[in-house]
Amino acid sequence: MDSSAAPRRSGGLLEGLYRVIMRRNSVYVTFVIAGAFVGERVVDYGVHKLWEYNNVGKRYEDIAVLGTRQSEE
Repeated sequence: MDSSAAPRRSGGLLEGLYRVIMRRNSVYVTFVIAGAFVGERVVDYGVHKLWEYNNVGKRYEDIAVLGTRQSEE
């Protein structure tokens, strides 16, 4: 049996990803740098929102009477 006679199926997702991004080194390096920048921003935003959610009412901005003294009468 000759398997070369069968039509070859075009690749899946990974082969398409390779064709678009990883074939040229300049495109790959740009993709990695842009991905690192975007990933850092997403993680920073997520951690910031999680910190704010866990510290509601304890932050400086949340304390209404901070810095004011009650009068002693």
